Amino acid sequence: MPYNNDYFIDGALWQRSPKQPAIRTFVASDGTVIGIFQGERGARPDLDFRVKILQPKLDARPFLLPHDEWVVDLLLKGQHHKEEIIQLLDYYLDFYDTCTPFASLEERAQYTPKTLQEVERRFGNIRVPGTMSIGGIAIILELFCICEKQTPDAHQFKLALQWTKECVLGERDFKNLLNLVIRHREY
Repeated sequence: MPYNNDYFIDGALWQRSPKQPAIRTFVASDGTVIGIFQGERGARPDLDFRVKILQPKLDARPFLLPHDEWVVDLLLKGQHHKEEIIQLLDYYLDFYDTCTPFASLEERAQYTPKTLQEVERRFGNIRVPGTMSIGGIAIILELFCICEKQTPDAHQFKLALQWTKECVLGERDFKNLLNLVIRHREY
């Protein structure tokens, strides 16, 4: 796949400021590169991380993945694969309840996604033009579950998973969901 060689070097995603490689880099089946970079928030800022994405294009640059992008991605997929997306969201709601935050810098640096193979096996048929691969979504959702668990009483990501499911089911207006993930307002 073609990548911007300023940012994808020897299998690692790099950022420019500060210039450093990702703590851990993953490549989804569609070629999307997903990297974990040091964060600074939450109850354990030393273990916090940010998720950056690099698309397989020569002119692409890494960007922080905003929550509205994975939500819209799943809403688009849900228009074509409603039952499977509901099952996928239930899968990650269950994963959220059982996952634990990273206990050490070493654990974070060596992390391998736990849900990727199962999600690709169960939901690999979900392909919607213009959306991310199901493997890319799996890595992102898993990382966001773990990241939110770093901070006790944090709940916005889990709520976004639940509300996305409710939107796909037709039980919640998508504007409520977008307000949650863009403006951080719960109503």
